[in-house]
Order: sequence, then C-alpha cells, then structure tokens
Amino acid sequence: MIRAGLHKPKINITTDENYKSVKKIVQKSYLNTVCAEARCPNIYECWSRKTATLMILGDTCTRGCGFCSIKTGKPTWDDPLEPYRVAQAVQKMQLRHVVITSVDRDDLKNDYGSTIWAQTINTTRKLNPKCTIEVLTPDFKGDKKALKTVFDSKPDIFSHNVECVERVSKRVRAQANWQRSLDVLKESIRYGLRTKTGIMVGLGETEQEVKDTMIQIVDLGVQIFTIGQYLQPTKKHLKVEKYISKEKFEEYKVFGKSIGFKIVESGPLVRSSYRADEQARTIFSNNE
Repeated sequence: MIRAGLHKPKINITTDENYKSVKKIVQKSYLNTVCAEARCPNIYECWSRKTATLMILGDTCTRGCGFCSIKTGKPTWDDPLEPYRVAQAVQKMQLRHVVITSVDRDDLKNDYGSTIWAQTINTTRKLNPKCTIEVLTPDFKGDKKALKTVFDSKPDIFSHNVECVERVSKRVRAQANWQRSLDVLKESIRYGLRTKTGIMVGLGETEQEVKDTMIQIVDLGVQIFTIGQYLQPTKKHLKVEKYISKEKFEEYKVFGKSIGFKIVESGPLVRSSYRADEQARTIFSNNE
C-alpha cells in the first residue's frame, strides 16, 4: 500500500532545439540509449542539456529485472562497428562527458561483451580526447577477466549499480546477486578507478536499511552515490511500495556526505546518470 500524502513526482517535459538535436544524432547514428529504452523520466531535461547515456551491445537484455523496462529476450545484436558509431556520435554532440552503458549479455560466454566495451571506450577516447568517459556496466557474471578488460581501458568513472538494499534484491533483480555487485565495486576500487553506484527507494526498504547500505558502500571506497525514487514503468513491473518525500531524499544526501561520499545525488527523479557531467566536473576538480 502506498502511503497517503506522498505522490508520484512530476516529470518536466521540454523539447527544445538541443533535445531535437540529440534525438536526431542518436537516430542517425543508429544508437540505443538507456534514456529511451528504460523510459527514463529525465530524458527531456538531459537531452535538452545535450547529455545522453548511450547503450551498447543491442537493445535486448538477457535478464528480466522486475524494475526495468528494457526489452528482455534472446539478443540478435552483431555490430562490430558500434564502437566507432558511439565515438562519432559523441563527437557530433560535442560532449565534454559521456556515459556509456549496456544491456546484460550473459549469452556471450567468452567475455560477456567486455571486448566491445573496451573497444568502445578506447575509440571514444581516441576521437574525443577532451571528453571524460563514464561507464555503467553490468556485473559480467563477476568474471574477473571480463572486468579487467574494461578496467584496462581506464574509464574516468566506473559505475555499477547495486540497485536496491540487499533484503529486497532477489525480488527486484532475480538473476543478479547483491554480493556479486559489491565484489564488482571492490575490484574497481582495487584497480584504482573512481567508482560510483546507486540505489532506488520505494521498494519496501526501511530508512535504516538505506543508511546501512550507504555505510557499507562508502566503506568500500566508492566516491559517488545516487538515490532515486523507483517508478513503475508498466503494469507488468514491480509496484511502487511508497513514494519517498523530498525531505527524506535531502536527509539521505546530508547523511551520505557526512559519512564520506564525495558526491551524493539524491532526489525523486535521480537516476544513475542524472547530471553525471556535473558530478564528473566536481569529482575531477576535487581530485586535482
């Protein structure tokens, strides 16, 4: 039952020239974006700011998480030129910071798609030397060789989401493993990468569980943490248990900063890539 008095956050719809420009470049480059595929509520704001999260390895995921609206099934993607098209799109958009993500590709048993990941990062950097690169990756089934392939391409920020507190994780993403996600973050930190993760709230977790999760994550060495409201994308997906107040999101932000996160992005419409360009500028200036 959704608590009375707290309502679904309103989405700001703006389709200015920047939005249209990004949409045109994405379509002409035959690229997928998590913005569109996952029905992100911030697509209008982000595209208007000329930022987009590009999604590689196709539009079909091998997992069917209860919160995600990306298509699930048997992938048919086969596009060795995708790294070049991503790099060219970043160049056309004149981005200073790009976020690249992908579907899960558990069917690619040899490397879980990590080779294409590395090629995409390297090619994007070659064509856009002044653009910082953030990656939001799957867990690659915890395969250390696959992870190292991505790490060796040295993204400026490595991100992998734990998605929710541990207690509700199996219900939210049945084919994933919460501890495995922690291990991915540990490997990134051990490698020396700036590391980021995030969760959704409103899935039945308690306030204390959110704070305990934040403590557990910051103790690993993660620098950037995001918290956003879960919104049900379709009737087939998990229902919202509760809409969290703006005041509570602000409280989480203050708490996160107090325990040592460099950046905490917390709010009803926050998603893992929300204002990632601003986060990048902040984290790089702080590390100088």
